[in-house]
Amino acid sequence: MLGIALTFPIRPGKVEAWRRFCQELSGSRLQAYEASRRRLGITLEQMALVDTKFGATATTTIEAHDVNRALGQIIASDLAFEHWYRERILELHGVDLAGYEYRPQNGASPPTLEIVFEWVGH
Repeated sequence: MLGIALTFPIRPGKVEAWRRFCQELSGSRLQAYEASRRRLGITLEQMALVDTKFGATATTTIEAHDVNRALGQIIASDLAFEHWYRERILELHGVDLAGYEYRPQNGASPPTLEIVFEWVGH
């Protein structure tokens, strides 16, 4: 099983909207979310809110049988759920998943970590 951790800054003023996004995943969109993740071979997805001196950041940890395939499908899928998911990522983080590039921040103080959403497939 392979995993990846993705870290995206949350746009100013969007922390509560990000929390509502997580609530939707575990509530009104849970059935579509679970179907998506099972189809993609994702066995665990965990979202955490990290508060740093640079602002709020969301860290998503994903484990999957084939992480590259799963991420590729999230990025490229025409299915309604993945389309909705990409729109929320763009709105909340300003990140187009197809163009994402990780750039670590040097000199950052230790962050605080709050797990906000976790899903484990069975």
